[in-house]
Amino acid sequence: MKIEEYLEKNQQIPYKIFKNALERKTFFHAYLLNGSLGTPLLEIAKFLAKSILCDDENTVFACDNCINCERIENNTYADFIIVDGKSQTIKKEDIQNIITAFSSTSTEKKGIKIYIINLVENMNVESINALLKFLEEPPTETYAILTTENKYRVLPTILSRTEIIDFSLIDKNELIKNATNLGANKEDAEILSFFYNDANTILNISKDDDFIASKEITLNALKKISDPKEFIFEIEVNVIPSLKTKEEIRFFFDFMIVFFKEALKYSFNEETFLESYVNILQDLIKSCSHLDESILTLINARNELNYNVNTSLLIIHAFKKALEV
Repeated sequence: MKIEEYLEKNQQIPYKIFKNALERKTFFHAYLLNGSLGTPLLEIAKFLAKSILCDDENTVFACDNCINCERIENNTYADFIIVDGKSQTIKKEDIQNIITAFSSTSTEKKGIKIYIINLVENMNVESINALLKFLEEPPTETYAILTTENKYRVLPTILSRTEIIDFSLIDKNELIKNATNLGANKEDAEILSFFYNDANTILNISKDDDFIASKEITLNALKKISDPKEFIFEIEVNVIPSLKTKEEIRFFFDFMIVFFKEALKYSFNEETFLESYVNILQDLIKSCSHLDESILTLINARNELNYNVNTSLLIIHAFKKALEV
């Protein structure tokens, strides 16, 4: 996916904001990129960092060919740091490493230091406190690019110290159509439209072995949803042993929450984007009498992954409560 084309075509307001800032070389000291699940926030953040540090003076945005662009892409640029909250909870040590590295003189000739914190909602209390002071009093020529999939889960003290850039989602019907036109299976495109906001990305992910495996495991469980006890047994015996990391567990919760939300919509005779999975939605409606409360239960359980919890017990308890088993 070419980020510049994606921004120009699908995110016109952020595109104009970034273009004006790059043309004028006037950057806010901290940006917060806010987009729903599926928006390529980390990719956009890296592209913005490249654009600020790019050596090609004949282009406004990153050329993606110069040495600086390549080094940022490969994470070998000394004055560039990424902390990714997608794979694990962001700890105080992660923020302290940024502060220590960027409190000294710049290593690179440009003298500009940039750090990205992906999914700041996955920070613990200690890391938030460490970040706040650094955001408030950043060293000269130091820029932060933070991302979040839900700015309402970000503390007001962080929001007030950043310029918030909101991203919109592409219409799912159009996204599914574009992905299937490129060659993705409709069933995969429907699911992945909730997680990725680009047809080419959906096509590529649909062919990924990890996605294929996780889809099969999750759908096998959902096909047993008509019998909640059998569903819980499937979760215990087959699903939990397959989930090795917190990232995989988060994806599992996200996957399930999508189906529960679509079942709630379908129960009110609203259009569903999971047309290929109507049978599962119907079984969910029959098995779960309070879908709205169940969705909140699963969302809260997903959020608890930011803390030191027994993940197996968390999953079992969440779904037993959601299905009132």
